[in-house]
Amino acid sequence: MRTRRSFNAATLAAMAGTKGFLETAAISAAALETDRVLVLVQLSGGNDGLNTVILHLDPIYHKARPGIGIRGRGVHPISETLALHPEMTEMAAMVKDGALGVFTNVGYPKPNRSHFRSMDIWETASDSDRIEKSGWLGRYLDSHQESTGPLAVRIGNNPALSFAGKSVKAATFASPEMLASRPGIEGAAIASMSRPQLTGNAALDSVQKTASDAINLSRELRRATTDNAPKAEYPPFSLCQSLRLVAQMISAGLSPRAYLVTLGGFDTHAAQANKHAYLLQELSQAIWHFHADLKAGGLLDRVLGLTFSEFGRRVAENKNAGTDHGAASVAFTFGGAAKPGVHGSDPDLANLDDQGDLVFKTDFRSIYAGILSDWFGADPSIASDPGIRPVTVTRGKPR
Repeated sequence: MRTRRSFNAATLAAMAGTKGFLETAAISAAALETDRVLVLVQLSGGNDGLNTVILHLDPIYHKARPGIGIRGRGVHPISETLALHPEMTEMAAMVKDGALGVFTNVGYPKPNRSHFRSMDIWETASDSDRIEKSGWLGRYLDSHQESTGPLAVRIGNNPALSFAGKSVKAATFASPEMLASRPGIEGAAIASMSRPQLTGNAALDSVQKTASDAINLSRELRRATTDNAPKAEYPPFSLCQSLRLVAQMISAGLSPRAYLVTLGGFDTHAAQANKHAYLLQELSQAIWHFHADLKAGGLLDRVLGLTFSEFGRRVAENKNAGTDHGAASVAFTFGGAAKPGVHGSDPDLANLDDQGDLVFKTDFRSIYAGILSDWFGADPSIASDPGIRPVTVTRGKPR
């Protein structure tokens, strides 16, 4: 099997030429009274938590997954009963170093098993039977004073609902390559758009201002990537390169206080074993290199990271050597202030819901609430219902 570790740096050249786009999500902006940064890593498709953090000694697990279950050989124990997938070597080392938090049984009441609806629930922190238009971080960022510059950046093809708010400015771009300058007539046209000529027509002026903001931000991002070389050698893969860019923007002192990057491919209905192994290997490498980069630059204490996915997978494997949509899964926290170790109890495979899925024990919104209260010093009820109590996500004092 050709693994990501078998590639060399020459592969990076094949990534060049991917075009992206940039857009601003609103006209006005908000300012934060902190220099702390939150980095969200979305595992799109529904990550199989049971094959990520593995009950490798549980006979029920192996009976439910005779084909795709991970046997004891090569796993990375993180407790007496739990182990990380064999391909998560780097994140296992982070657990040993006290640099990674592992949250088990993460989900929400009345789980929805639709990709789109469940991701909306995660990004808005709403109840599963309620539609919310604003994002949980958008509501937080909305609550601060005005300033210039965006407070949130999404590296991906679509704006992040997590950042949606009434006035918060966010930026979206598809790839680092979009930051390259454009020659000739195209470059001149873009340069002219960065200097809007107000007309008195509110709608036209708004469009011009949005385009100008996008172009000027692009220049700032280009300067950040030019002037702030990475302090770690990132592998040439999508998530690794996205987190490399995030580290460069943080190092440059740019305005964003929240970033969202995505690793897709987790909808493993068939032939799961190798696909999932590749993805977990990339996740592990990306987070480890990002951690090393920030640490070498003296920035680790400013950054808290969280992984999330719209749902987990069904406990029993299906007939196609894969798993179908499930409910509860796992989440990881990282960064200088992340509270290390395993948080929560082992998955209870003997007591599943009526569809054969894990029953959640940690509401994901309690993690959000903990981030707002512990990390940003904000009112945790901004994220969701005031009745949801925050869980502790930081060690109390960043190191």
